[in-house]
Parts: sequence; C-alpha cells; structure tokens
Amino acid sequence: MKSILVLTFTCLSTFLRPESVHAQSNCEELKKENEYLKKALNITTPIKTVTTANIDFNILKVEGNTKDQTVTVSMTFVNHDANEAIQYYNTQAIDVEGNEYKGSNHSIGSEGSRNTLFTDTPVKSTITFKKVLPSVKIMKLIHLHLLYNKPPNVKLEFRDLPITWK
Repeated sequence: MKSILVLTFTCLSTFLRPESVHAQSNCEELKKENEYLKKALNITTPIKTVTTANIDFNILKVEGNTKDQTVTVSMTFVNHDANEAIQYYNTQAIDVEGNEYKGSNHSIGSEGSRNTLFTDTPVKSTITFKKVLPSVKIMKLIHLHLLYNKPPNVKLEFRDLPITWK
C-alpha cells in the first residue's frame, strides 16, 4: 500500500509541475501560431501568376459582391529588381459574354494607383470592376496596363478567372 501511495505521489508531482503546465500553454500557443501561418499561406497562394519586367504579378482571388454588383481582384506584386515606382494606367475586364468593365478604385499597397515596389517584397494590390451582375461566373480576360520604367509599359493578361460571389 505504501509503495502505491509513493508511486501515485510521484506521478502526480511529475504531471503537476509548473514546467508541464508551461509546456502545455506553449503547445497551445504553437498550435495557434501554426493555424495563423496555415491561413496566411492559403491567403497568399496565387491562383494565377504572370512574370514580366522581373516582377511577379500574382492574382490571389477574384471576389464578387452581389449587393454592390462589383468584382474585386486582389493581387500581390513582387519586384525582383531594384526599387521602382509603378502605376496603373488602364485596366479592363471582359466576361464570357463579351461585356467589358473598366477598372476603378485601384490600390497598390497603402497608396492609390501609384506606389513603389521594393526588392523582393510583396505589395498587395486591388482593382474593382463595377456593374458586374452576379450571373457572371468567369472573367474571360483581365487586362492590366501599368506604367513602369523598365520597360516603360507593362501589359498583362489573365484569362479564365472564376469569380467567388458573396
């Protein structure tokens, strides 16, 4: 009986040590951090990428708003050259029925349609297209024309992008 009590006390003291409680809380913190990183990876995984002028143009999502009848394209730009300014010049989208939409509400980072791309640093960018009906499920073409010094103009085309409506 005495040996059972000693064994029970030893087991309890081992499991109830402050270190084991601390290790459990660290484990919970690590789990939360892992979930955050998994979500960040999913958010920043591009559905389409075009590389030109040593810049990766990554489309992350094409999301429609049924109430506002808008479609917002979320992207990242990653410049693999020296720091350089870039600016939206003209953007348009065409759906599978041939309807054309002009881009508006351009943003590059925290700025409007113009900002600096820093070397190997992703910068988020969005474009909104207005008066898009929720019946439009795919953008056949999204054409971007940007002003950039090397070369002076960058023209990109993304094709067959599905729209996720909310």
